[in-house]
Amino acid sequence: MTRSPLYVAAFAAALLAGAAIAAPQTDAAAPQRQRIKLDANNDGVITREEASKLPRLAENFDKLDKNHDGKLDVSERPQRRGGREHGGRGGHGGHGGPAALDTDGDGRISQAEAAKSPRLGEKFAQIDRNHDGYIVRSELRSYFESERPKREAERAKRFDEKFAAADLNHDGKLSKIEVDEKMPRLAKSFAFLDEDRDGFLTKADLKPTPHR
Repeated sequence: MTRSPLYVAAFAAALLAGAAIAAPQTDAAAPQRQRIKLDANNDGVITREEASKLPRLAENFDKLDKNHDGKLDVSERPQRRGGREHGGRGGHGGHGGPAALDTDGDGRISQAEAAKSPRLGEKFAQIDRNHDGYIVRSELRSYFESERPKREAERAKRFDEKFAAADLNHDGKLSKIEVDEKMPRLAKSFAFLDEDRDGFLTKADLKPTPHR
């Protein structure tokens, strides 16, 4: 039987349409991977259970929880470069750090807004240097700068205590065995840190590289 050109064209179009319907969805239609949301109940703090979603954050939870209340508020959570906070986007004026407390977007933090962060609320009067009832960025910067010597002293004290606990034979240096047992996180970096290749790590070897 002879087929007309119109019939053939219609049949071909139907085949193409069927193939398009049967074709698998492309990657563009696939759901995008969602960013991990730590604060599951949106109460403004991260509990130990919520932090368990990020192993590295969970591992450092006690160190970050400065007031030991079992929760991390915005001032205690670690910030990445550019102000990004673990588990979400952030930045100056963004969602991470003290700027997140400025809920009305007026560029300053009131005492009521600061109360959402127990640590910041507790220090509000000290930070608010002109006593106008608000904290601005320059006041925060001045406060943290004035607190730096204290923080560095506390950090040095913790380091000395940790080093002393790892120095099992009290010779003032750490062998590979001592590091493996007491500082397992440093074990893989032992050879790199032991720059003079004497088989030991001193306090000088473990000093962090200064930030530029």
